[in-house]
Amino acid sequence: MNRQEYSDLQAECNTLRGMLAKIPEDRVLSRASLEIRLEELEEQLADASVLECEPAKAVLTFSGRPVRGSEGVLAAFASKALSSFSEAITAVGASLHATLAATGPVPNRDQYQMMITGTARGSFGFQLQDATAQLEFDEDSTVAKALEATRSLLDGSIGVDDEQLAEAAADMDQRALDKIRSFVSVLNDYEAVCSLKHADKSFHFRDSSQVKRSLERLSTDYLSESEQVLPVVFGGALPHRGSCEFQVEGDKEWLTAKIGPGVEAPDSINDHRGQVVKAKMLVTQAGRGRPRYKLLELPTWQI
Repeated sequence: MNRQEYSDLQAECNTLRGMLAKIPEDRVLSRASLEIRLEELEEQLADASVLECEPAKAVLTFSGRPVRGSEGVLAAFASKALSSFSEAITAVGASLHATLAATGPVPNRDQYQMMITGTARGSFGFQLQDATAQLEFDEDSTVAKALEATRSLLDGSIGVDDEQLAEAAADMDQRALDKIRSFVSVLNDYEAVCSLKHADKSFHFRDSSQVKRSLERLSTDYLSESEQVLPVVFGGALPHRGSCEFQVEGDKEWLTAKIGPGVEAPDSINDHRGQVVKAKMLVTQAGRGRPRYKLLELPTWQI
């Protein structure tokens, strides 16, 4: 069992305990299924053999006009590309824990840094590693999540599926998206392409035309994000999965929203199901694809 699976089980246990605490002891039937599920999860946790957390690692390589095979790369390009990529990972990582202001210092930026640990052969590039201290088991590797989120967004940016692109962008705020656009813009300016490998997944631009396509699909004209206050009715929340269900008032369709990092005590949504409230959402849309939603803060509940 890996760390994420173990953490998910712990989160589900905590949710079940919270639900049971609200059900009177004499309501035996209402409690039975929850108690059985909680017992099953606690047995899994007790028997689990947990893997230690390894620092996040990635390989970023370049080719194209500023690169001379595996011999070297233009210093001006390499410094800009690495700085831009590092800024993107920092912004994406920070956006997973807080809503970023449009300008100003990135909160806790030291927690989302990478360091160069070596060069990569083939096309010229660099081996990168999470620069933060060794994590304890119950901590998340935010840099690993930021690398995967960035890889996923770049992959969606060169395709034709607007749903894939919107889904990849939905958990990032505008500042994080801007930093990724800046990285792709550096590649485009220097007529370079890159390859990114992280964990067991990889991404690469095939040629400069794909870099241009990526820039077009990542542009604010194509990939839009806006904060909107919507009249909604919540159907419930699953905090351990980071999502909730809602309907826009007057609409019968049930939609799913991610729960943003600024939402405290999201399980309170379950106590106010059926109320019409004003909810602040980040709405992300690619092209003509379906919008994606992220709840930015809890609404003011009716008393």
